[in-house]
Amino acid sequence: MENNETVLDNTSVQVTDGSDAGPDNSSLDDSNVTLDDLLTLSKEDVAEFDDNVNHKGMRPLSHWMKHIPEDVRKHLANIRADYTRKTQELSKMKSSLEEKEAEIFRKNNHIINGPLAEKLKGINLEEQYDLFDPEGMKAEIQRQAGLMLKEMLKPAQEQLEVQQRKLELEAFKAKNPELTQPEYKLPIIELLKSRPELKMEDAFYIVKAKVDSEKLSAEKEKLKSAKASAKEIALKSTSGSRTSPTGHPQFSSAIEAYKYHKAREAKK
Repeated sequence: MENNETVLDNTSVQVTDGSDAGPDNSSLDDSNVTLDDLLTLSKEDVAEFDDNVNHKGMRPLSHWMKHIPEDVRKHLANIRADYTRKTQELSKMKSSLEEKEAEIFRKNNHIINGPLAEKLKGINLEEQYDLFDPEGMKAEIQRQAGLMLKEMLKPAQEQLEVQQRKLELEAFKAKNPELTQPEYKLPIIELLKSRPELKMEDAFYIVKAKVDSEKLSAEKEKLKSAKASAKEIALKSTSGSRTSPTGHPQFSSAIEAYKYHKAREAKK
């Protein structure tokens, strides 16, 4: 069986004749190739599928999509559709988890800051009462109940504070996307290591002020240099020594001529 070879953009592509156009019906595969199937392949299966590589310098995928067999394009379409489905499922799961987390936060907040917690605040947990006095006994019972409730709410209070802090940080990151940029992120990490008492927001503002100041200084220096260059060019074009048609320099003043000849004598 002979194959014809067609050259496309300096790349050889094998095009088979009609007798070798595809597999017979007995070898057809009706199962959908998924992203998981692709991920199970390793460099032992395909040399280019090494987990540690990042291939560069290839022609764009759109180029090859025009020349690869139809079955390959269909497999790639199935993988693309499977990836889209998985992405949508993950997005729904994330939204569901966020909703559950928000609901837990609301419940914990209601417990810790609700009516029961407000009543607890009105109880003096440090006071010592006379147990032989009826009113003192009643107050002591309330105090002991308050202490027990405080111990019970302590883990929930700590968890609520962590969740509240997490939400604050997420909101701050959304408002300040520069946080992900290396010129901000790395200095912030170093600053927090050296000054652990700082909050992340404070560290960001400190680094941002420094970065903005450096950028402003660089812009001023650039502008200053540009002005100096422009001034130097202007001075050269309007003053200074000029060469006459005979080859001898011409001067704008006697002092300039004196300095010129003095310098020539010093070089001799």
